[in-house]
Amino acid sequence: MFNNDNLKHKFKSFLKIYNSRPIKDNTCGMRIDHSFAVYCLLKKIKPTNVIESGVWRGQTTWLIRNTLKKTNIFSIDIDLSNRKIIYDDVSYYDKDISKINWHKLNKSKTLIIFDDHVCFSKRIGFLLKNNFKHIIFDDNLPNGFSPYYTPKIIYEKKYLIKKRFIKYYNLKRLIKFLINFYLFGNKKKLNLKFNKSFLKVIYPPKINMKLNKLFKKFINKTEIYFEFPPLIKFNLKKRFKKLIKVFGENVKEEDYNVKKPISNLKELKVNKSLYSEFNQQYASICYVKLK
Repeated sequence: MFNNDNLKHKFKSFLKIYNSRPIKDNTCGMRIDHSFAVYCLLKKIKPTNVIESGVWRGQTTWLIRNTLKKTNIFSIDIDLSNRKIIYDDVSYYDKDISKINWHKLNKSKTLIIFDDHVCFSKRIGFLLKNNFKHIIFDDNLPNGFSPYYTPKIIYEKKYLIKKRFIKYYNLKRLIKFLINFYLFGNKKKLNLKFNKSFLKVIYPPKINMKLNKLFKKFINKTEIYFEFPPLIKFNLKKRFKKLIKVFGENVKEEDYNVKKPISNLKELKVNKSLYSEFNQQYASICYVKLK
């Protein structure tokens, strides 16, 4: 969809916008890698309508509005109270995207941005039923790094292996899990490991024929699946610093295939205040076009 020279050229115009962002520390929201991906995809697709599922503080809404001045924006979050940026000309909804009637929208000119941390397997039926064509999925992590199905896991035809880490000081969460496990759970299937400060739970891969059929249907309906590359060389240890340092996970390069970077810090010529953002969030953000 893009070549590196084209992306490097686009980065200059993107940076002018990004440097004026209202929220400088957008922790838990999109940062430089994914913001640039969204910027480029918006410019490429030029949608009349953008549906944003997952708003958080509103910086992505700000990015959409500053990239495409005239597009119609629908911003959705089950909890809109975290917003710091609010627009009068944006339609806000505090319910799930699947609970809203989208029949009047031209689906060929509508882009959905999923940044809501919902399993993608739960979105496929909605997308196919409503005949949506253009999708961006933010947290597109591979198997072993994600607690739910992502497009990457689906297209790589893997069965989700879910891991969960429960710190002992989180008593409410720990007790709830142990009660469910010992009274109602299937003890043979879950793998529990009690560490010094946390409990690690590994769920078995779910081999579900209904899901397999749904995934196959979705793959057959796909015209384009494109993973946007990282801006600079991907640093696995920086990206999963918490997983390694807090939970002692052995993160291996071969477990996460990442595209070659677009550029490097020296060539991009960004302010040093942005250095910490690189590799902090990148998660193979992708674009999907359906037939």
